[in-house]
Amino acid sequence: MVHAHDHATVLPVRADGVAALGTRVHLLGAGVERVVEVIARRQRMRSTEVHALVMIAAAESGGVPATPGELAQTLRLTTGAITGIVDRLVRSGHVRRDPDRADRRRIRLGCREAGRAVAAELLDTLGHRASGVVDALSADELAVVDRVLGELATALTAYLLSPEARGES
Repeated sequence: MVHAHDHATVLPVRADGVAALGTRVHLLGAGVERVVEVIARRQRMRSTEVHALVMIAAAESGGVPATPGELAQTLRLTTGAITGIVDRLVRSGHVRRDPDRADRRRIRLGCREAGRAVAAELLDTLGHRASGVVDALSADELAVVDRVLGELATALTAYLLSPEARGES
């Protein structure tokens, strides 16, 4: 059996700390994307649909269900592409469209049980793979890892929403 840390030594990593971190983040992202593909194939879905389900479930659990426009922006897809994804997810019973309570002209997206199950399968799979690493950390180390990953996710999201990422710089 090949372990993830075995692959880490295959790619040369520059001594520069920022470049090394960039390499590790890239490897992590690529690994997550492969897991998404496995789950999508198992569920007979497209990987973009699985990503959408995770985003919809996360927004809903955060108390502010996503709109299709917000989902398009987060996933960096056109509104037309998101409409197709949402239509497929609604037809398959994974997602529902709900009117916004504050503005009935606006639609909010919510997961049905089947959609929550797919999102949970992905997150449980990732969590299970991470648990061996996380279990070996002290509470202080875990707090640092959590802070770094949270801040990194925020920084990457900010970049993706920036004029530079949109090709406007």
